[in-house]
Amino acid sequence: MTGSETSSAGPVVTPEQALEFVASASALLARSLDYETTLREVARLAVPEVADWCGVLLADLGDGERELSSGYADPALEAALLEIRASRREEEGASESRRVAQTGEPILATDVRAAIDETIDGHQRALIERLAPKSYLIVPLAARGRALGSMTLLSTRAGRHYLESDLAFATALAERCALAIDNARLHDRAERSLSLLDTVFSTAPVGLALVDRELRFVRVNETFAAFNRCAVRELVGRTVPEILRAAGHPESDVVPSYEHVLSTGAAVLDRELTTRTADGGARHWNVSFTPVTHADGSVTGVIVSVVDVTERRVLLDAERDARVRADFLARAGAILDASLDYEETLRSVAQIAIPEIADWCAVSVLDDAGILQEVATAHVDEGQRELGAEISRRFPTDPSAHSGTYAVARSGETAYVREVTDEMLVAAVDDPEHLDLIRRLGLRSVIIAALKARGRIFGTFSLASAESGRLFDEADLQLAEELAARAGMAIDNARLYTERSRIAHTLQVKLLPERLPEIPRALMAARYRAAGELNEVGGDFYDVFQRSSTEWALVVGDVSGKGAEAAAVTALARYTLRAAALEDAPPSSALQRLNTAMLYDDTSQFATVVMAYLSSGPDGSIDLRLALAGHPPPAVVRRDGTVEMVGQYGTMAGLRPDVAVHDVDVRLAADDVLLLYTDGVTEAGPRRTPFGEAGLISVLSGMGGHSPQAVVDAVERAVVAAQPGDPRDDIALLAICPSVGTSGRG
Repeated sequence: MTGSETSSAGPVVTPEQALEFVASASALLARSLDYETTLREVARLAVPEVADWCGVLLADLGDGERELSSGYADPALEAALLEIRASRREEEGASESRRVAQTGEPILATDVRAAIDETIDGHQRALIERLAPKSYLIVPLAARGRALGSMTLLSTRAGRHYLESDLAFATALAERCALAIDNARLHDRAERSLSLLDTVFSTAPVGLALVDRELRFVRVNETFAAFNRCAVRELVGRTVPEILRAAGHPESDVVPSYEHVLSTGAAVLDRELTTRTADGGARHWNVSFTPVTHADGSVTGVIVSVVDVTERRVLLDAERDARVRADFLARAGAILDASLDYEETLRSVAQIAIPEIADWCAVSVLDDAGILQEVATAHVDEGQRELGAEISRRFPTDPSAHSGTYAVARSGETAYVREVTDEMLVAAVDDPEHLDLIRRLGLRSVIIAALKARGRIFGTFSLASAESGRLFDEADLQLAEELAARAGMAIDNARLYTERSRIAHTLQVKLLPERLPEIPRALMAARYRAAGELNEVGGDFYDVFQRSSTEWALVVGDVSGKGAEAAAVTALARYTLRAAALEDAPPSSALQRLNTAMLYDDTSQFATVVMAYLSSGPDGSIDLRLALAGHPPPAVVRRDGTVEMVGQYGTMAGLRPDVAVHDVDVRLAADDVLLLYTDGVTEAGPRRTPFGEAGLISVLSGMGGHSPQAVVDAVERAVVAAQPGDPRDDIALLAICPSVGTSGRG
């Protein structure tokens, strides 16, 4: 993994894994209060899921500094690691583990593959190079305000590099480990000295209480008493149910946990409890119940520890709400991006927040006269939607109003009413019937945001809560404004798309014949199929027109590119060829005229064209003279099903001054069909195995004696079926045959 790869890699532990790991770690560490057992569990806890080696340095708390490790599969490497760490502690300021333990500041080394200390001697250096460390982090072990040491996590696994989020996880894990180590140390000392237990109770920054088997408080500390809003002496000697009843809390919240510990000897850790305060607020607690055992193994009581986690819970709730809103915005973005149809986008915008965010959503758009037209409204109840529509129809909003949707549309500033009161409604509405209808809506909270796009305000986006009883807050206000911003851009994009589609359709109609002319003694059929969206303009085209009293011209072409420039070149090609065809010259001359026109037009586009002049031949036949400017050769389907590809390839138009195009004569007998087409036919299908000329011939060989319309229909069906979905490119088809003697088979 390169440095850039390291920086872009994900964390070793995801947030979900972190929660599960910490919970599992808590349960594991709670299995024993034996000091030495706890130390061994801490050292092995993170290996191998999070680290490949773990070292725990315990500070000197009166019994000397000591170090434990998880161990390493290679004893030589394990010994080298411990030896290097020990030598560092002998040098003043050289030990990172000791510095973290002393300062409480963690260390994160994301990539240490090339960072071997120069002070390491040759033998140890060789061992470290064999170890191949990738990343490490060191976090403090601290509990109850005391520094217990530090914990080092080392990764030697390729691709596993610790990031900031992993450091945060390790810090949280270290907090649990430190608490477990300290609990074990306290338990060990409590067994040896009751006075030390008194000290711990009096100095611990968390609420601590010792309860006997009758659930009577034996000892409590000041913090625990403060949490219960009473003095220590008011708790000691009283039972847990008594205190709960006096405080108005249900016994079922905690008494079963005490009873579980007493009956099973198993700890109950990290229970989240919530209590209500006198002012209607909430306090959140993290409570753990740990058994106190006698030397004979019997459970004599329970130590309960209580931590006020209200602030942390508020932060977590805020983070969760932010994630929910982010997920909602992501889904909303997908919905808004799903269509470019204007009407469908308006409906999507109105539905997007119902009922997850609000009970009502309305979208209003300014018309040319500056009047807000309510174009979409959403509510889960159809009856309420009808009521809202009636209010809008019978009591339209005054455009000069100083509040509401018009004020937002004028200023662009969001209007926010956290709680809609009846007094507000009475003050705002004069008509009694209007007021009664609005009261029936049951509005509780309202947000009106401006719809903006490309520097202009073109409408409003309104959210309201009603029967849900929800009151919008600042986070909802921010969400509504973000939704309005995204909806505004989506609506404006859809408007532009719809308008552009309409223009595109109009242009395409003008670039293709409105209908095929009637040519004496000939039958014709044509088909144009545009590929994808927004590309009806330009691309493939066809044309049929009379060039003299006895001759007609047929044209099929393909202009490179799409859009306005391609449309301009298509128009240039069509009308240049129409003009050139009036001259007494062959089709090749007209194609050369087109090439010159495109070069002088200074366009970057080019075109392939097939042009044919036709006249009546003997015995009802049709004589054609055709030329190709880089275009696929036409196909002649003889009456017996024989398929001939006619014409001689020439140079594309618009590429260079000197072009080579050649005239070829073709005669169509009775029931023979000439098919002109664009490369959208032969290039259809998978890119590796396209439909190709072979596929076209295969289809046409079964069409002997069929009408031009049947030939066109068959080719289109085959091309569409040649690949999943619609064809990638436009398709233009033009077929003609003599009408005399035609069998007319469809």
